[in-house]
Parts: sequence; structure tokens; C-alpha cells
Amino acid sequence: MKDIENIIKQNRENFDSEEPNEDHINRFQQKLQTHHDKSRWQWKELMKIAAIIAIVMTASFASYQFRDIRTPQFSFGELSPEYQEVENYFKINIDKQLSIISQLTKTTDNHDKSSINKELESMDEMYNQLEKELQTNPNDERIIQAIIEYFQVKNDILNRIVQQLYLIKQ
Repeated sequence: MKDIENIIKQNRENFDSEEPNEDHINRFQQKLQTHHDKSRWQWKELMKIAAIIAIVMTASFASYQFRDIRTPQFSFGELSPEYQEVENYFKINIDKQLSIISQLTKTTDNHDKSSINKELESMDEMYNQLEKELQTNPNDERIIQAIIEYFQVKNDILNRIVQQLYLIKQ
């Protein structure tokens, strides 16, 4: 470092008298402009990326919030442990019977399958309506009794369907 200082001090007159080439300033401005253009281009790209990230984060946050806003699925069994046991018992029986029906109707007419499915869908709509009423009035014994009766009736109907399908198979 001291060598450079000594050289500068010894040749001070040459540094002060020498002028850069005429095109030096033009070349410097071109390089400066090129560098400035690159940094501006990068800034635009960074802004695009930041905007995309902001949109994705906003959409994620909104979908998370809407998920929480939806009414939670209220189940009959949430009222008490006894009702949970009743609901589980009937749902297990109904699922078993539905699987038996699906196995027995593999070879039956499509018209029969569709009529069975329509009846089951209408029963499920009735159950959904009862659950909505139960959600608004959770302590209403009439609704609770109606849900229990729904399970019993659906179970009985599915038993009859299974019996009829076995008779048809024979």
C-alpha cells in the first residue's frame, strides 16, 4: 500500500495534467446506463414475483377463513354418549345392508337399482333436514326422537330390501 502512495506522490504532476480519452465519458455513461437498465429490469421482475406471492398468500388465507366460516357438520351423536352409541349402531347396520344390496344388485336391472337409489336419496335428504333442525334446536326431544325413528325406519326398509333381493336371487 505504501508503494502505491509513493508512486502517486512522485508522479503527482502526471496525474493532474493527464486527461482521459474523449470517448471515456461516453463509455462510462453507457456502462452506467446498462447497469441501471439491468437493475430496473430486476426490480420489475422482483415486483412481479412479490405480487404473485401476495396473491397466493391472500387466496390461501381467504380459503382458510372460508373453511372456518362454513357451518360445522353437526351430528346427532354429539349430543350425548348414548346418542353417539345409537348413531354408530344404526350407521354400521345401514352400511352393512347397503353393501349387501350393492352386491345383490350387481346382476339386477338398472331400473331396479335406480329406484332403490332414489328412495335412499330421499331418505337421506330427510335425515339432512332433521340434522339441520337439530342444529338449530339441539335440545328438542321431538327432533331427537324423529332422528331415532328415521334410523329405525331406514334400517327396517333396508332389511326388507335385502330380504326381497334374496328371494329374487332364489
